[in-house]
Amino acid sequence: MDEKSVTKALTELRKIIKKRKFSQTIDLIVAFKDIDMAKVPKLEQYVHLPSGLGKDMKICALIGNESKDGAKAADRIILSSNFDKFKGKKDIKKLAREYDYFVAQADMMPKIAQIFGRYFGPINRMPSPKAGCVIPPRTNISSLVGRLRNTVRLVANKIPMFQVPVGIETQNDAELIKNILEVMGAVETVLPNGRNNIGKIYIKSTMSKAVKV
Repeated sequence: MDEKSVTKALTELRKIIKKRKFSQTIDLIVAFKDIDMAKVPKLEQYVHLPSGLGKDMKICALIGNESKDGAKAADRIILSSNFDKFKGKKDIKKLAREYDYFVAQADMMPKIAQIFGRYFGPINRMPSPKAGCVIPPRTNISSLVGRLRNTVRLVANKIPMFQVPVGIETQNDAELIKNILEVMGAVETVLPNGRNNIGKIYIKSTMSKAVKV
């Protein structure tokens, strides 16, 4: 896949996007080939989009009181003394879906896993060391939050594909192309045989059909 093929696909996608009352997300879909997902570990990678996502990811910090001052950049701070308030399945599920990333104080992880893990895990919301989301006490997370705002997660467990947002429809083609090529570069690094495992590639908006790249 090159810039020319992405440009052509975006042109086709623009033709079929119907105007809505909201800015639709543009997703990239990458199907794998020659991979037996039962024989490979979960494929996961975090990619910072050079042109931004067009909207900020929401960040929640799960920390101890001693780390509160360093976590002010997060959209929400939940102190360990308040973890036990989240006992109901409904409340924890709501929390998990409200935020894109959870940053956690490292020594709080056993308690976080105990209280939130059952509901965070299945929808990939557990704080990830790979994304830099597990931090020492008293860490200033401003730079981490700034990076996570425009970071997307590639993840494939049982289904042989990635589907990941690469921007919104109001961004121009040059911005979207830059993001798409950045993600594709990351896809090659995480697949066992790189580009040889890349099958079909599509782009779509929230409400549109997929267009082949």
